[in-house]
Amino acid sequence: MTKIDGKVEELLAKHPNLTKLEAIKIVTEKNERKKKKRVEKTERKTERSNAKNLRNEAIRPERDDVDA
Repeated sequence: MTKIDGKVEELLAKHPNLTKLEAIKIVTEKNERKKKKRVEKTERKTERSNAKNLRNEAIRPERDDVDA
């Protein structure tokens, strides 16, 4: 039994009025929302990291300036 099957069975146990297809749809949609949220979070972290790097490069003196 896969992890998704287990989640579907848990949902069916909690809500016996659901059909198996409805439960599968609910679990699948929830997984898609979670995946989308993770991707957005990763993108925000990447944007912040890039902004920090650009800011630090602007503050940091160039190597040629230090040697002179």
